[in-house]
Amino acid sequence: MVEKLKVPSEKILILLLNRTQSLEWRTRTVLEGSGAILRTSYYGFIQEEIKTYYPIILKNCNEIEKKDIKPVFLTFEAAQFLVSIVLEWRRQNKGYFSGVTSFSDRLAIDMTSNLVRAAISDIPYNEIGKRLYEALEKKEETKKQVFREADDIITAYRKRCMELGIFDFGMAVELYNKYLITDETYREQLFKRIDHLIVDNIEECVPTEVDFIDFLLPHLKTCLMGYNHEGGYGEAFGSNHEYMKQKLLGRIETVELNKSFTCKDYMYEFSDMLFDAIENGSFKRCEPRKEIERVMPFELRSEMLEKAGEKILYLIEDEGYNPSDIVVISNYADPVSEFVIGRCLEKHGYELKNLARKSRIIDNPFSQALITLAQLCHPSYGFVPGRDDVRALLRMVLKIDPVRSSVLAGEILAQKPFAEFPDIEFPGLVERVGYYNIEKYEYIRNWIKEYKELEKPLDINEFFQKVFLEVLISTEVSQKDILETKKLIDSAKSFVDVVSRFNRNANKDFLDVVRRGIKSGESIFELEEKLSGNFVLMSTPVAYLASSLKSKVTILLSISSSHWTPRSIKEITNIHVLTKTWDVKDIYTEEMEEKNQKHYLAVLIRSLFKRCGEKLITFESALSANGYENDGILADYFDEILSQ
Repeated sequence: MVEKLKVPSEKILILLLNRTQSLEWRTRTVLEGSGAILRTSYYGFIQEEIKTYYPIILKNCNEIEKKDIKPVFLTFEAAQFLVSIVLEWRRQNKGYFSGVTSFSDRLAIDMTSNLVRAAISDIPYNEIGKRLYEALEKKEETKKQVFREADDIITAYRKRCMELGIFDFGMAVELYNKYLITDETYREQLFKRIDHLIVDNIEECVPTEVDFIDFLLPHLKTCLMGYNHEGGYGEAFGSNHEYMKQKLLGRIETVELNKSFTCKDYMYEFSDMLFDAIENGSFKRCEPRKEIERVMPFELRSEMLEKAGEKILYLIEDEGYNPSDIVVISNYADPVSEFVIGRCLEKHGYELKNLARKSRIIDNPFSQALITLAQLCHPSYGFVPGRDDVRALLRMVLKIDPVRSSVLAGEILAQKPFAEFPDIEFPGLVERVGYYNIEKYEYIRNWIKEYKELEKPLDINEFFQKVFLEVLISTEVSQKDILETKKLIDSAKSFVDVVSRFNRNANKDFLDVVRRGIKSGESIFELEEKLSGNFVLMSTPVAYLASSLKSKVTILLSISSSHWTPRSIKEITNIHVLTKTWDVKDIYTEEMEEKNQKHYLAVLIRSLFKRCGEKLITFESALSANGYENDGILADYFDEILSQ
C-alpha cells in the first residue's frame, strides 16, 4: 500500500492485540520513505485519542472537576492499590465483605477487572453487582449485600478518579465511547485521518473494539482483517468471539486460507480430534506416532520437572534441535518450574526464559538495596527492613562475608528508636566492618544521617536517583543494574504522580506496594530479547498464543492438573456474565460452568497444537506442588484418543 500504491502511511491504522504483536509488526513494517505508522493496540489507540482530544471530553463530561490540560492514566498496579486501600478500610471499619474469604488484594484485582470488563462490554458500572447477583443459582441476602458493597467501593473509586481526571482502562473506554466518538467534531477528524484499517486477530477483539471497527467500516477505503475461526482463547482478558462473528463477519468479503502454515498435517488432525473429544465427547482413534509422545506419569511434580529438563537436553544434544525450537507450556509457569528446568539446562550451557513471568521489583538485588536504604532513611514511614535485606545491602556496598554482614545487620536493626548504622565507636564494629571498609561505612552512615536531617524528604523517585548516584554506583555496576534502577525510578515517579493527587503520602504508599510484591515493568528491549534469542522458552498458554510465536517442539507440563480448566465463578466476578452476549434473564448454572470450562480447554489446546511444528511431548504427575492428588480432565482425553 505504501510503496506500490503510494498510500500515506499515516492514513493506515493497524490494530493489534498487545505489545508482543506490535514488536513483530514493527520489524515487518520498515518502509522506505514512509511517514508515521499508526501501529497500536485498541487501548493504546484510545489513550492517544483521549490525550489529543481531551478538550472535547472536558467540554462534554461534567464529572471531571480538575480541568488539567492533559489526562492522567492509571497503571493496573496503581488502580489495584487505590481500590485495595478503600476496600481494606471499609472492611476494618464498616464490616464490609463479612463471610468473604478472599484477601483484600485479590478482591481489589477482581473489582478493577470487573470495571474494565463492564466498560469493554458497554455495561453501566453501576449495574455490575446486580448483573452478577441476578445470574447466581442460589440467591442469598448475604451474597446480595457483598455485591452491593463491591458496587459502593467501585462507585466511590470511579467518582474520585473522574473528578481528578485520572483514568484506568475501563474509564478510558467509557470516556472514548461516551464523549469522544459521539462528538461530531471528533468524528469528522477521525474520518479524515483514517482511510485504511488493518486488524490482526479479530476473533480476540473485545466488544467495544468490535463496535469501533463496525463504526469505521462505512467510512474506510479499504479494510483488511486477519481472522482465525478456531480462536477465542482471549476470553480471559475480555474478548468475545461470538459477538465479533455476529457484528463483523457478514460485513466483509472472505478469503479462506485452507492450509496450515504452523504445523504438519498429522498435528492438525490430532488437534481437531482432541477438540472434538473435549467439546463434543466425540472420540476417534488416533494412530500412534513418534511425534506425539506421552511420557508416563510421575508421582511427584518435582520429579516431573527434572525429567522434563533432561528431555529438553536430549532434544538439543541428541536430536539436534536448537534451544529456540523448543517451548515449554505450563498452565502454572511458576518460579519453581522455571528454576528446576532452568538449573538443569544451565549445567550444560543452555538458558531458559519465562515469557509469562514478570519479576517483582524486590527480586532484583540492586533494586532491593535501593528499597532497603529507602526504609532506613524514612523511619517515619514505619517500614523496618528484614535482616536478610540489610545483610544483602551490606554485602553489596561493603563486600564483607555473609557471617559478618549478618551480625552487623542485627546490630543495625537493634538500634533505638529506629534502625540505623551504629557509630564507628560501637563495640566490635571495626572488626565486623573490616579496616579497609571503614571509610565506605562512615560515608554511608553520614549520608543517611544527613538525609534524615533534611527539612523535607525527597519524592521517592528522586531519592532512588540520589542513592544510585551518590552511594551505590561503582565500576562493578552492570548494565542490567542500571536498567533495573531506571525502571524502579520510572515506576516510582508514575505511581507518586498519580497517588499524590488523592491527598495521600504517595512516597510511603509506593514503598508499601513494593514490599507487597509489585511487579517490575518490562521494557520493549527485554521483551524483544525474550522473543528473539536462542534459548528454550517457557510460557503459560495464553501468553504464548497472544505472542504469535510457534515452535518445532512443544512440551506440555502437568496435563493432569485442574489448572487447565479454571473456574469462571468466583466470589465477586464471573467472566461470562460480564460480557455483551450474556442474557440478563439467564441463570449461570453449574452445567454452564462445566460446558464453558470444556469449551475453553478445547479451544486452548487446539490453538496450542496448531503452533507445534513437529513434535508434541506431554508430562504429568500424580501429585500437585502442594501434595494434593491431581484430578484434571485433560490427561483423560489424551488417554481416550491415544489408547483406543
